[in-house]
Amino acid sequence: MINGFTMEVDFNASIRRKGSKDANPYGPLMIDIRRADRRRLAVKPLAAIALISISTIVFNSLHITETARASDPTPVNPPGEIPAIVIDDTGNVYEVFTPREGGTIAGDGFSFEALPGDVPSALLVAVRMTKGNPASNAGMTHHRYTIGGHYYVIGAVDGAGKPLRSPFTFRKPAMACVPLPSGYLANIDAVRLIATDPAVGSQTVLTSTSRLDRSGLQMCGYVGTVPTTVVVGMEGSPAPLPPTPVVEVQIVELPVTGGAAIATKSLAIVLFAGFALLGLAWAVARARNRRAKQLGQGSLT
Repeated sequence: MINGFTMEVDFNASIRRKGSKDANPYGPLMIDIRRADRRRLAVKPLAAIALISISTIVFNSLHITETARASDPTPVNPPGEIPAIVIDDTGNVYEVFTPREGGTIAGDGFSFEALPGDVPSALLVAVRMTKGNPASNAGMTHHRYTIGGHYYVIGAVDGAGKPLRSPFTFRKPAMACVPLPSGYLANIDAVRLIATDPAVGSQTVLTSTSRLDRSGLQMCGYVGTVPTTVVVGMEGSPAPLPPTPVVEVQIVELPVTGGAAIATKSLAIVLFAGFALLGLAWAVARARNRRAKQLGQGSLT
């Protein structure tokens, strides 16, 4: 007896013929709490509490299940015709991701996939994934992960190919997969896929997993918003940059020989005198040749 009440189980309700008006749909878990005197069959307090607890758990489980189903409705595509692809102003091609079908991008060793229901109902987004430049954060010792391999750029535009006014958020994160760089396999437990902005050097560690694809081992992560850039990173700060070598300029002194250099003015005078002597010698030689010719002609006559 608890506070003047006795817990009496209505066992008859659980064995009544199915379909009758008095049938108890909840079976033996439904109990009657009746005011009774001491002569009624009393259930011990611990047993009553156990029955009440079980009933509460079953009710809450059913309630939670119904609530989850109500919050996970069937995905609905936006009204109107949905294009197969979208092309932006620069000619880049984007795959269309919809609530009902999701979407898939498959590249050379990388992929991006959203399942049906990942895109919010009545919305769509066009996504493009490309392989970027080699990745490195050498010298950024404040980072918690050392990145490697290549950057992979995940771009996004609206259904008309125009840039998004704000990042697009998936209802449930999509999965991006990229190749695992060489040298990272030995410490694969410490490897994660990272969302980063190379312009500012930010790092957001994504929930990650590894998988074996036809192209090799990949690192995958769940991406909640696009556009973004992803890269593989291994736990541990990158090493600092090596110091810049200092170039020393050495002045080489020639040994003293004891000689004297000719002054510039004196050198000009010597050269002028030399040319004058050469001219005089040429004039003398020509005069001698002329005189010799004259003498030769006179002897012949």
